[in-house]
This record gives sequence, structure tokens and C-alpha cells, in this order.
Amino acid sequence: MKLDKIFKISPIPSLSKRGTARETELLFLLSRLDPDISSLENARAFIPNLNWDAFVPLTVKHGVSSLVYKNILRLENIPQDILARFEGLYNQCLRLNILMASELDRIIEVLSLEGIEVITLKGPVASEKIFGDIGLYPSGDIDILVKVDDIGRVKDLLESDGYRLNDKGFDEYRSYFLKELYHISLSNGQFTIEPHWNLFMRYFTASPEFWWEESIIISSGTKNYRFLSPEKNILYTSFRLFYKGFTPLRFLVLIAEIIRHYADETDWEKLFDYARQYRFENVLRVTMKLSHDLIGASIPQQYIYLKKPRIKLLYRLVSGMVLRAEDIHPVQKIILLFLRDDLTGIFRILLSRLFPSSGEIASRYRLSPGTRSAAAYYILNPVMLILGKHRK
Repeated sequence: MKLDKIFKISPIPSLSKRGTARETELLFLLSRLDPDISSLENARAFIPNLNWDAFVPLTVKHGVSSLVYKNILRLENIPQDILARFEGLYNQCLRLNILMASELDRIIEVLSLEGIEVITLKGPVASEKIFGDIGLYPSGDIDILVKVDDIGRVKDLLESDGYRLNDKGFDEYRSYFLKELYHISLSNGQFTIEPHWNLFMRYFTASPEFWWEESIIISSGTKNYRFLSPEKNILYTSFRLFYKGFTPLRFLVLIAEIIRHYADETDWEKLFDYARQYRFENVLRVTMKLSHDLIGASIPQQYIYLKKPRIKLLYRLVSGMVLRAEDIHPVQKIILLFLRDDLTGIFRILLSRLFPSSGEIASRYRLSPGTRSAAAYYILNPVMLILGKHRK
């Protein structure tokens, strides 16, 4: 079966090609912090006869409503009821991010009192620092990076603070979690927090200590936060986009805006040296080209050049996944694995996915470890994985 039949997609056409949905084209033009004059002029051409009932939900689905709202304020002939809908969406994002920022500050204080260092990942602080407005980038969970030796204490402290662990089998299979995954999840009914100890997992590996090297201190409001270095922030957010199947659009937008924010500070050669070290160069090049082609990110030409025919083909397929409506299928994930630089690594990872450890079975299917059900799922795992019947 051909790859494009498996993916059931076609590449996103250029903005000049006829027959493209107005809503899709306008979404790309306005999903950026500061559209240039040409982008705004092109956007104006799509306003007449736009299907607003399709466009507004599309911006919500892809997490870019606030950005679109700020940009349509610069356009003319926008219906007042549409402006009101977008204003409401922006205010909703703003309120939630303010609440999450407050909880993040509280959690950092709880952990720091125990001598635990924290790197803040994306979220409301990134919205305020990278986008210049805490209401522009939506936050789902509170994501932090802690040192691998601290993860047990972090879990215990959060549980004593009213959070409950969402991951079955963590205590029984902690060695599996620490080696193969990169975070745990805890919730308290209002917020979910994900303490990470690594920012690559399964498909690519890096030492947990790698992410702490060259970390920086940023100020947001009256507080200081530890952040990833610009190069490692781009690496992390690019992996996250890959791991999520290159959707929703807000993940790509975040990468483009990190590139813009750190335009004068990013060491591109260092960034790609890191990528080559971890067999991640193809993924990074595809991500950079998507950021350039779809969001207009300013990236040196040599870093969006795709060298290999295999990667050029995969780019065409990936570019059509950005706005897909359905969840990514496991077969699609397997095909995306061929973006990895080394073929030997690809087949090694494929085998580990088909025949995983008992710890991964417990995590993947949310089973109690050591039970008959876990054993049965282990036997059936290859078929269930390919059919997309896994629960997680």
C-alpha cells in the first residue's frame, strides 16, 4: 500500500493554489504573532464570503484563537458578533493561564523549599515571555522539568499537596518509567501537572542531564524562572511536535515564535550538532521547513534544505497531517519513525514497540502490573498496536 493511502492525506497546497479552503489559508496567515504586510493583505482577500462557523471552531481546535483574534483586529469588515466570539475565547485563555501561572508559582515554591530545582516548560510563562501576552498561547497542563534523582520526592510532595498520580505501575516499574518515558502525570481536580525528568523519549534518547546544561534565567513579571537554552527549547518543542504527530497547529506556532524570539541568540550550528548527535536531524529539518513554509518563520536556508528522497517524501506526507481531523494512527507513527537519521535505530525501536517490557504494557494499557490481563495484553500487543486499539 502506498504511503499516501495509509496516511489518507494530501500535502497542504501553497496559498496561491486555487481550490484551497479559505478557512485553512486564513488560519495559516493569522496564526503568527506579527504577520507582515503581505500576509495581512492576503488575509483581507479571504474575509469576504468566509465561512465563520467553520473558521472559528478550526482556530479553537488548533489552539490559535487568541493569536487570530489579535490579528483580525488589524483587518476590516469583520462581523461584530465574530469579534465578540474571538474576544471571549481570548479572555477565557487569559483567565486560565493566569490561574495556571499562579499554581505554577506555588508548586515551584513548594519544591524549592525542599531544595528541588525546576525548569519551566512552555505554558503561561512561555506565553508571556515568547508571545509577550499571557493570553496568547493556551496551556493544557503544567509542565516542569526536574532532575531524575528528584522525581520520587517530587511525586511524594505533590501527593502530600493534594495531587493524585494518574500513572498506574509507576512505583512497581519505576526503572522502566525512568528509562523509557519522560514524565508522570498528577491531578488535583483543577490542574494537571506533568513533572518531566527528560525531554526525549522512546524514539530518541538523550541523557536527562543534557537539558540542564546551558539553561538560562528569564524574568516574567516580578519573578525569575529557569528556562531551557534557545537551542534546547527548539529541540524539545520539535520533538513534542513529532511525538504528537505534527498536530495541532499551536505546537508548530510555538516553535516558530521561539525561533523569532531568540533570532539573535540561537546558535544554529550548535542546534544541528545536537540534532545529529541524537539522530534527530531529519526531524529537525522537517520541522524547520514546516515552520518556514506554513508560519513564515525566518530560518537560514541551509537548515530547511531536505537532502534525502526519503525525507522529501515524508515531508510531503507530514505537511498534510498538520490540520488533520482524526487522531494519529499507530501505523502513521511507525511511518514517522522513518524520519529518524539511522535505519538501524528505526528497526530497533520498532521491535521494542512490538515486544515491549512488562512495565510498558502496564503503562500503555493502564493495567495493574503482574496480572493475567497484563500478560494477555503482552501477547496481543503487536496486533492491537497495529490496529490502533491501545488505550493510551
